[in-house]
Amino acid sequence: MAIHTRLIENLDGSLTSVSSQNTQEIKDIISSNRLDKLDGGRNQYRGDTQFSHKVASIPMIVVEQMMRDGVWNDQERMRVWLNDPENAPFRTTKGKL
Repeated sequence: MAIHTRLIENLDGSLTSVSSQNTQEIKDIISSNRLDKLDGGRNQYRGDTQFSHKVASIPMIVVEQMMRDGVWNDQERMRVWLNDPENAPFRTTKGKL
């Protein structure tokens, strides 16, 4: 799952970073998430405690954007982002966090 990033020089001399990821990789992640959600795969991803399990699988290009937006390292904003119906394809479980 590689992200390709390049810098583009704007007319004013400033630089813009542009990233891309293969759309097939993103489709594969979304398809896998859909299967996990249908299979109730939640129980197979137990973490160190009974309260820790996999709830999402997010493509790296989306993670990169979340980092730029300040969502990635903010637990409350991450919860809101994951519960947003628009981001449902990245969830591996049903319900709300």
